[in-house]
Amino acid sequence: MRLGYLYSRYPVLSQTFCDAEMLELERREHEIVLGSLYPPKTALRHEYLTRLRAPIRYAPPSRDLDALARKAKRKGRWPTALVAQHEKKYGTAYKAALRARNALFFVELFEREQVPHFHVHFANRAAHTAMFVKAISGIPFSMTAHGQDFMSDLGNDELLRELCASAEFVGAETNYSRDLLAARCPESREKIFRVYNGIDLSRFPRRDVLPHIPEQAEARPSKIRFLSVGRLVAFKGFDILIDACAELQKRGLNFNCEIIGEGALGDELGQRVTRQNLRERIHFAGEQSQNYVLAALRDCDIFVLASAQDERGASDIFPTVIAEAMATGKPVVSTTVAGIPELVANRETGLLAPPRDARALGDGMEQLARDENLRADFGHAGRLRIEQKFTIEKTIEPLLTRFASL
Repeated sequence: MRLGYLYSRYPVLSQTFCDAEMLELERREHEIVLGSLYPPKTALRHEYLTRLRAPIRYAPPSRDLDALARKAKRKGRWPTALVAQHEKKYGTAYKAALRARNALFFVELFEREQVPHFHVHFANRAAHTAMFVKAISGIPFSMTAHGQDFMSDLGNDELLRELCASAEFVGAETNYSRDLLAARCPESREKIFRVYNGIDLSRFPRRDVLPHIPEQAEARPSKIRFLSVGRLVAFKGFDILIDACAELQKRGLNFNCEIIGEGALGDELGQRVTRQNLRERIHFAGEQSQNYVLAALRDCDIFVLASAQDERGASDIFPTVIAEAMATGKPVVSTTVAGIPELVANRETGLLAPPRDARALGDGMEQLARDENLRADFGHAGRLRIEQKFTIEKTIEPLLTRFASL
């Protein structure tokens, strides 16, 4: 089947679940026509993206979009009524005319490539653009909503309801987000379904099938190695992680903690580390490729993510990096936010603390740090849980069923 995919920005380093989904579709002989409104903000790419066969087509500059709009108006394809309706309902901030101009480019792309249906990740400006693509061309679309997108970024529940009503079906990445989305869009409840983000286990070979490592090289250092990965934004809870590390230092634990990622809070978090006298303990590695992240996961003892809601109500929903840590056979310490308990089985594959509770987070980190057998048990159970429930081959099935029904 030929399928269109439309993103607001692609690729994005933190959205490995989008990559895994499209690569699995291509593995199953689906042909993808891939479009993005905007190019990535960084030149860094995950190495596995070289396997993606679909070229990325980006919306052209404003001058070219204006030419497309003039052409559409001459041919009677400009969505005058929908632009006017959205400008009146949602105001200038939602840029209805720009969405329509962008849509014209993707209409030409999808019609030229004979795309019968296209899918959008995130209830954001790409989904808004998708409504205009459908209005102009009649090509139907579907959508996967995630969490932060509809919880805070979109900023308008009326538009969210319209997006869900316009889509053929709507995926949500956890039971938590499915129920939350259905509560906000009750008229579309029947078309909203859960589709977990999946892991491509071929990138995570089992430890028991790795090449033999000489016994001397297997000796573990006495210093416990914590790892955390994510954008340096409020809902990732890195301030709480730093405070938990300060507590562990007071308790005499010998450890270090690497934080991979960058973001708006980088300077503030660095100052917090300095104030807590943790410069020798906490290392900020910045933005890194997937190969670097996977190597860091293999080398760490414990993966930690202190997810919490931010002041706008946004949060992690189903952090893929936790699934990657479990696939690597690492025990996890995280929080009870949103869909994380659907992924991490508390006291079986990891330990979950209440959000924004540095002491409780530190307690979990210390318990695992001081118990090597518990780390091994949780790591083994976590790998097994990914194999049983969260491989991309399993998680993609609900989406494939709906694509097949089109």
